[in-house]
Amino acid sequence: MKFSPEALLSQLDLPAATQRVVVAYSGGLDSTVLLHALARLGEQLPGPLVALHIDHSLQADSPRWAEHCREVALSLGVDFSLLKILVDPAPGASVEAAARDGRYAAFAEFLEKGDVLLTAQHADDQAETFLLQALRGAGVAGLAAMPRERELGAAMHLRPLLDWTRVELEAWAAGQGLEWLDDPSNADDRFDRNFLRNRVLPELRERFPGMAATLSRSAGHCADASEILAEEAAQMLVTSGGREGFLPLAALESLSTARQRLLLRHWLAENGVPALSDAQLAEALAMLEMRPDAEPELRWAGHVLRRHRDGLHLELNTAEALREGTWNTSQPFELGAGAGRLRRVNAAVEGIDPAVDTVEIRYREGGEKLRPLGDRHGRELKKLLQQRGIPRWQRDRLPLLFHEGRLVAVADLWIDQSVAREGGWRVRWERNKADETAPGE
Repeated sequence: MKFSPEALLSQLDLPAATQRVVVAYSGGLDSTVLLHALARLGEQLPGPLVALHIDHSLQADSPRWAEHCREVALSLGVDFSLLKILVDPAPGASVEAAARDGRYAAFAEFLEKGDVLLTAQHADDQAETFLLQALRGAGVAGLAAMPRERELGAAMHLRPLLDWTRVELEAWAAGQGLEWLDDPSNADDRFDRNFLRNRVLPELRERFPGMAATLSRSAGHCADASEILAEEAAQMLVTSGGREGFLPLAALESLSTARQRLLLRHWLAENGVPALSDAQLAEALAMLEMRPDAEPELRWAGHVLRRHRDGLHLELNTAEALREGTWNTSQPFELGAGAGRLRRVNAAVEGIDPAVDTVEIRYREGGEKLRPLGDRHGRELKKLLQQRGIPRWQRDRLPLLFHEGRLVAVADLWIDQSVAREGGWRVRWERNKADETAPGE
């Protein structure tokens, strides 16, 4: 099927309630074709057309490119928006990846509910992505390459050009007399994608003329397989009794090794943490074979996975420092480091004296004591924690409440008798993600 505005419209599945059709317009060939074709469709679109240009400020000519895009959009009668972003890759990270992350963050911030973002990746881009993912050892989720549609912030993101090659798009653009910009960085073979595009794919295309369509078809098969595996993993997690921050060992031990890997990957993804490498995943599963009292742990990307008693426990953001300081209990206290917040709530029975409305939040240093409600004598906090069965690694992350230098409460676990009153208040600890696992579970 040759490219044309009518052929494009047949590939679009825009909701009738679409508020705006937003085109990510770089000024290059692909987005120029997409913008011109959509502009010609005019009132056949369910919402007004907007050209959105992202200035990454990575090239000296970027202001000229932005002006070119503005002039083209206005000549087509299309609203134009310009966003400037700062690309600041972390040490060791690629500029290409940082630019992509910054660009999509800007898209998500710009888009509103009911908007549809259209980007101009085509079949050759899909083939490049498939090969890059394969060379990185990706599984079926990575080999699925770029999805045709997905959610992005409050909006939808569609890629309507995946059925056409660059040659087909260029032929239409030339026939329409269109002009576009060529980014000189596309010739820099230091970037992996450019190396594939400029040196590898031409050789493959000469030998296998239908390569782009074939690899796109393979990506589609992988997308189907990935969706089925995701559904299976989600059901396995429900059956396992796993939850945020905790996965029962019994659920893993009853599975084959392949299903163990699938469930563990899915559980970690549900907790919002970076994926483990194959070696790390093997190390995590090796915990199943260790003695119950060994309590092994795996650290990566600031997170910690531990085996304790009958399950795997996940801690988030352990590399960050927990927040200390004065807590005016009329407002929540943010603990930081992924640990959630403390909130004051009315107690059903005894609680902390309402007159105690400001406390100091600290953490264990050793030697702390308190007399819990219902106890006749003061107790060492260390022994209370041991008797409660709270794992060692959680003990130093429990927020302690001090008033006038005295320990008056330990998180949402204990209140000291000295400040207990009828009609008082208690601490509600609202945990985030993996930290929602209560101490001792």
